[in-house]
Formats: sequence, structure tokens, C-alpha cells
Amino acid sequence: MELHAYTRTISDLFSVKKKYIVPRFQREYSWTKEQVLELWNDIISNISSKDNDLEHTEYFIGSLVLVGDDKSISLQIVDGQQRLTTITILLSALCQRFLELKKDKIAKSIYDNYIAGKDDEGEDYFKLQNETPKPFFQTTIQDINKEENNPSSQEEKCLLSSYNELYLSTSIENLKENFRGLEDDAEYEKLLKAIRDQVVKYLKVIFITVNDEDEAYTIFETLNARGMNLSFVDLIKNKVFKSLTHKHPDDSAKTKWKQLRTTIVSREGTGSLETFVRHWWISRYAYVSANNVYKSFKNKWNSGELEAINFLDEIISDANLYIKIASPVVEDFKQQEEKDLYRSLSALRIFNVIQQRPFILSIFRAKERGLIKLSELKEMISFIEKFHFLFNAVCSMRPSGIEGSYSKAARQMFEAKDKHTAKKIIGELENQLTSRLPGKDTFTNKFSKLKFVKGYTKHKKLIQYIFSYIELSKQTTSEFQPDSITLEHIRSQSEGNKDYIGSIGNLLPLGSELNEKAGNKKLTDKLKIYDQSKFAMTREFAGKGVEDWGEKEIHWGEKEIQFRTSKLAEYCYDHIWKIG
Repeated sequence: MELHAYTRTISDLFSVKKKYIVPRFQREYSWTKEQVLELWNDIISNISSKDNDLEHTEYFIGSLVLVGDDKSISLQIVDGQQRLTTITILLSALCQRFLELKKDKIAKSIYDNYIAGKDDEGEDYFKLQNETPKPFFQTTIQDINKEENNPSSQEEKCLLSSYNELYLSTSIENLKENFRGLEDDAEYEKLLKAIRDQVVKYLKVIFITVNDEDEAYTIFETLNARGMNLSFVDLIKNKVFKSLTHKHPDDSAKTKWKQLRTTIVSREGTGSLETFVRHWWISRYAYVSANNVYKSFKNKWNSGELEAINFLDEIISDANLYIKIASPVVEDFKQQEEKDLYRSLSALRIFNVIQQRPFILSIFRAKERGLIKLSELKEMISFIEKFHFLFNAVCSMRPSGIEGSYSKAARQMFEAKDKHTAKKIIGELENQLTSRLPGKDTFTNKFSKLKFVKGYTKHKKLIQYIFSYIELSKQTTSEFQPDSITLEHIRSQSEGNKDYIGSIGNLLPLGSELNEKAGNKKLTDKLKIYDQSKFAMTREFAGKGVEDWGEKEIHWGEKEIQFRTSKLAEYCYDHIWKIG
């Protein structure tokens, strides 16, 4: 492999007639606000004021690895894409600032020298070229005459966020925090020119070139081994793209990978692509940490057990299933007999747990293969819901070993060939999880700490979930589905100690209209309102009155609230979420 390395400034890179292309195997732009501001602070901290003048210090920002040579018009970026993109965004923000100061010639100079150019045929081009966010990046950020467009992908959101952050950072108000004497537009213009010069003349990179794309793939992987900030998903993508080199009539690898990423980001709450790929991997092949996914993948790849196109097709297929598991919507489960699946999967999202996803992905696949029935699938998902309600949502117990158990059962299910084996795997997992369940005393103690008051809403959705299931247990018909519950404080929030006022024992489900009507009324008046409720447990509370809790007069205080809390905990543990 032949490498060529030189020291270059940003001006050396962009002022010449060259195109810097983000290649197909590269990750999407993903810099966060913190990373953008870190680069920005590095730039302005190397500009200092001395005797009414601004001085510059050279600053090294790392290496830039490209495919091509000094004679090449087009160079592919192997490493440095995020930095080069962010610098382009900053130069574009500076263009906009000069335009606002009516310094059109300076703005045009930055644009023509460092952002855009003309080829030998007189055709316009952008010096940094990226096809993935096209045309958003080009029209909204790079062009000197910017259009207002809404981002349609996570990458586009990151690009726009970085531009907005740097545009804000270059305002006279923000620059006053770092530089004194910015009293007028003339001083502001002088400082903006200094920032421009610091970027194009004093930022230094090590400019490294290699001859062909195969060498680029190798360097891309080697850089990660040397501690560069590349995720295991980037490396897997690199390996797959290196194998699938055919690009006509369509670059199928690039198209399929974009489809995979688009699927995962299509729903909130699904998590990152890295989370999905790891869950997918441990549901099929080996239980490994995120740091070891690529190593495990490479072992399978090198042994010939994985084939690029099949790998892509299978992971895309499972991605479509995964989003339904991780972030379910009603439309995913249209049949009446599937509604229980939707409710259980939605509950797991409320609990904010993800350890179970590899196994649930595996048993959904088993259902598609005919290894388990819909009734068995529903029963197991319900079991998982109950387990995590007790184990995580209420008791917050240590999850050590839980994900490993799920992963092992998922891989066994992936390899299962018949219904008997599938049933045995489910049974063994149920036994393992049952052995980890919290005892009744632990549950009751943790349950008593659930609370909801104005200003503390951490447990609100969980309490609504609990009341929803208690309500369903008390309904004589399945016609009423309590999907939306307003929480009513029996003793008003304006009274007493919040520790018990917010307790679940002081809460009832109530429709919003009756909730507003009840307001801060006395309990005797509230009971009449509660008796009009559509919720069975609320009418039951009103019907009993408080005498049944040991008081002859209607009194509702800390003692009564604690007593009702313990009764609710007992009912939940022994009846609603009982396992075994």
C-alpha cells in the first residue's frame, strides 16, 4: 500500500480545483452540539487581541485520509468527513454573516474559494460533495442563496443543527463574550475576517492519500483498530460495501443500507441503529457487548457463514419487525386477536426496558415460521410484560444476567426446528425469569414509593398503566378500554405533605371533565362526583365511602392513604400481575 502524507491548510484543500466526495461506505454526518462547539472553541481560542490587532496561532485538527493523488480532480474521504463537513458549514455561516453586513464581495469570495467552484467546462460544483443528504445540504446550507427546507432524516437534522449552532456562535452578541471592543459593525467585520483567516490559513491537517478504494476500506478498518471514533456498525457497513462493489444500474448496497437506517429512525423510541444491530446479532449468533459485535461479526464473515446480500436482506426484514416491537402503533396489530400484543409491547415501552427485545424478535420470527401459535406468542409476551412490571417498573431490581438469558433463548429459538423445541425454550426461559421475581414485601415497599404531583411526573405514565389494568380487571365487559386516564388526587394537592398527597393510594382514575369538576372540593362533595365516573374502581371507591377503611366519619389523611396504597399493592401483586 502506497501512502502520501503532507501538511495542508484548509485553504490548500479548498482553494484548488478539487472535489472532496463522501464515499458510499462512510457514516452519515452525526456531530452533536458538543462536538461542534468543541471545534468552534478551538478555533476562536487561537485568536488573540494585542494592541488593537488580532493575532493567530496555528492549530492542528488531525489527519485527513483520501483516495486519490495530487493530480486527481475528485478525492474520496476515508477519514475526516465530520470535520471537513463542519468546517464547510462554518464557512457557509460566515458567508451569511457577511451578507447581512452588506459585504457581498467578501461573502462571495469565501463562497467561490472554499465552498463552490467551476470545472473546466464552466459547470458549477460544490467542493464537498455528499449524496446522502442531497439536495437538503446543498440548498439549505452550502449554497450562498439558501433555501428554507425541513430536514427529513436524522443526518439532515444534525447538519441543520450544526449550521444553526455556528450561525448563532458567529453573532456579535456571542462573540462579545470572548472578544472585547465589539462596539460597531466595523469591529464585528474585522473579527469575522479573523475567524475566516483562522479557519482557512491557520487550521492544519495531515493530508494522507492512498491510490484506490480497496486500500481505503482497509485504512477505514485500521483507523478504528487504532482508536478512531468509529462504531461497530460503521465497520460492518464497510465490510459489506467492500464485498458488494457492483454499482450499476443501482448501488444496491448503498440503497439497502439507507433503507435499513431509514427504517430504524422512522419511529421515536426505537433506539439507535447500533442498538438494533446488536440486538439482531445477539438474537441469532452470539451474546456479546457492543464493543465486541464487530469482532464476532468478522469471525462469522471470515468463516464464510455470512454472505453480504443475504445479510442485508435479512437484517432489513428484521428491522421492519423490530420497530413494531420497540415502538408499536395500533396499525401494526389490526386484528382484534392481536390487540393484547399491542398493549403488552406498549407497556414495555412505558417501563423503558430493552433487554427483552432480542428474544421478542426471535419469537415473532418463530411465529412467522409456524413454530408457535398466536395464542402462545400472546401468552409469552404477557408473561414478559408482567415480569418487567414487577422486576423493573416498580422494583428497579439489578438486571444482571437478564439480557444474557434472553439472548440465549433467542438464539435457541433461531435454531429451533420444531414446535416441541420452541415450547421447551419458552418454558425454560419462564422458569429462569420467575426465579428472579421480587418478593411481595419488596414489591409492596417499592409500590408505596410511586407518586404523582404537579412538578413530579416521573411515575405518571406508570400509575396510569396500573390503573388501566386494575380497571380492566373490574370491568364486566371488554367494550370499555381505558386507554386515556386523568389522575385525580382524592386529597387535593394544595393540602398536606406531598410525600403522601402524591402517593398512588391518594389517586383515582377520572375523566377530565369530572376531574375539573371535582377540583379542590371537600371529600364528601367529591364522592358524589366520583359516583358518576365511567371507571369501576372510582365508583367502587365512592360507593364504599371511607368508613370501610376504619373511620366512622369521612376523613382522608396520611393513615388512610397509606392503608389504601398497601391494599392496591396487595391486589396488584396477588391478582393483576401474579405469575405462577
